[in-house]
Amino acid sequence: MKSQFIALLILLFTSIAFGQSVSVMTYNAENLFDTTHDKGKKDYTWLPLAVKQRSKEVQKYCASMRSQHYRRNCFELDWSEATMNAKIHNLSKVILSHNRGKGADIVVFQEVENMNVLTMLVNRGLTKAGYKYISLIEGPDSRGIDVGMISKFPIISEKLHKVDITPAQRRTTRGILEVNFNVQGKTVTVFGNHWPSQGNTDETRMIAAEVLADVATKVKSDLVVATGDFNQTHDDFPHGINTHILPIFENVETKGRVFSNETALGTHWYRGEWESLDKIFVLKSNIASKNVTVDYSSYDIINKSFMVFDLEWTDFDTGSVNIDENIPLRFNAKTHEGFSDHLPVTVSFKL
Repeated sequence: MKSQFIALLILLFTSIAFGQSVSVMTYNAENLFDTTHDKGKKDYTWLPLAVKQRSKEVQKYCASMRSQHYRRNCFELDWSEATMNAKIHNLSKVILSHNRGKGADIVVFQEVENMNVLTMLVNRGLTKAGYKYISLIEGPDSRGIDVGMISKFPIISEKLHKVDITPAQRRTTRGILEVNFNVQGKTVTVFGNHWPSQGNTDETRMIAAEVLADVATKVKSDLVVATGDFNQTHDDFPHGINTHILPIFENVETKGRVFSNETALGTHWYRGEWESLDKIFVLKSNIASKNVTVDYSSYDIINKSFMVFDLEWTDFDTGSVNIDENIPLRFNAKTHEGFSDHLPVTVSFKL
């Protein structure tokens, strides 16, 4: 009894002296779909093969696809219950590989189809780590992919901020998900982002940056974090992050790399080029007010040995054969091996 009392005093003293710690992870799950069609969405590729072969609607859609690669996938990919479960199992393994099997306190996902599959991800592999709260608001993306979050802390409120890129390009895109969490009596606001891909103009990501900057400056929480897949490369012009985000947010990666010499070269690899598309930002005013301390030593681009592989590839322009190391191992629907084409990023804060 006496030892329990002493342990409680130590815990209380630690909490007062060092504050509440909260860790955040962002992870582009790359096409985490369930096995049923969502009305109004072009999710036909991600259905069981037997369903696709019986459906004239699906066959017509697949035949209309211009890209030979995507058309073949649409016709032939078997996104069965077993395949989906394998994907869920593999993603859970990645999340729980962090923090000695505990995972981060808040995980922000991109490329998640709906609340149904996100709930399955939690229930089938992550409840043991303490994840209880889920947020996902359906957005206008034509394929049906959304931004979602899971948390060990209760959700206070959630809102989806529309990103209208039609002035720059005629298509819809994901909104920015704002979720407010109650972290031991303090309010933590996390903005989940999945900006328009590199298949869109640079101006579309500038629009997303303007939306994020506008809504973030209006928040009065104890901690404000913006994270996700920003799809922003170093040579974008105009550059949304440099223009609108860095004046008010700190890019945790910049100082984090000073403490994390072993971290990966980036979060996404494409034909010999690494980019840190996936980022974590913290509002500069939080740090300036001394309300928040960033634990830069905890910053990590997670690239466990089971998540990556060495790839031999040919440069189509030069004909040279190259070998690149530690490339993200994408999920293979046939073998059920692999995870995502992105690596997750994580960092901890102290309030």
